[in-house]
Amino acid sequence: MLTMRRILVVTGALLSLLVTQPAAIADPGPGTECPPLVFDCDVRSGGTKPPKPEKLGGGGGGGGGSSVNCMARDGSGGTFEVPCYDKESGWFDASSSCYWQLLEPQPPAEDPVWVGRSPGDGAVYNGQCPGQPLAGGFRWFQSPPPGFGGGPNLEALAQEAVTKMRLLGADIGIAPRLGGTGTVGVPVWVWNGPSPQTTGPTSASATALGVTVTATATVQDVVWNFGNGTSVSCPFPGTPYSPSFGLTPPSRASGQCGIAGYSRVGEYPVTATTTWAVHWAGGGQQGDLTTTRSSQAAVRIGELQVVGQ
Repeated sequence: MLTMRRILVVTGALLSLLVTQPAAIADPGPGTECPPLVFDCDVRSGGTKPPKPEKLGGGGGGGGGSSVNCMARDGSGGTFEVPCYDKESGWFDASSSCYWQLLEPQPPAEDPVWVGRSPGDGAVYNGQCPGQPLAGGFRWFQSPPPGFGGGPNLEALAQEAVTKMRLLGADIGIAPRLGGTGTVGVPVWVWNGPSPQTTGPTSASATALGVTVTATATVQDVVWNFGNGTSVSCPFPGTPYSPSFGLTPPSRASGQCGIAGYSRVGEYPVTATTTWAVHWAGGGQQGDLTTTRSSQAAVRIGELQVVGQ
């Protein structure tokens, strides 16, 4: 009987997902860019009242003009907005991009879904994942999934706090200077101009349903790709070039970043990819996440010109 019941539940979930039209992708706001497969802009939590139950895939809403909406991921990496609570599917969890509903009654002790545990040791939930109809299903959890039961999704709040920080890629400084021309074989220096949004640290908070999560971001690493197959990883901003350095190549051991030079003339794209490490705390929990931002400049390299004999 349990097997047949499970088939009916999953089939019902698939049908409901097939007839549901996802909402349009939410705009994370001016100045915010999230690279592909980075989901720090995927979820927004807001409002001061528990969310009003809504149909799966419809617009979320809370009483008194407040709203708590979440962003779901589809199988291709896109996102669309869903209510954080659905009366038929349960509570939305941003980390799995699924709704979770407590099974009533719970499966019997011999059901393999307990994975060797006894009923009462955690609980079994049924998951429905909008945009990913083959995901979800019955799953055991030691504690309720994030966001279950009406409390705010703390991971979602942490992600919202990251969005508020407006983190950027490196503010690229480079020698030879932008717009100028370097010389084949002469060292190239790069550095990241300091600011809260480019080098950190910087912090922001997000609040929902009376709970505040504060996140602090610091730069973990900047990978500089010089467009000639060479890349350098620098876990520090780097040192701006000074004429006193002469033709000495930059030294990572001294907090400097760059390469010994280019071997051919041409114009090369220089890309800096910053990895931000974020620690968040609030609601009695804490956690860590990472996100990346990129920026780009170009450097022109020519040959040394000898004038006269």
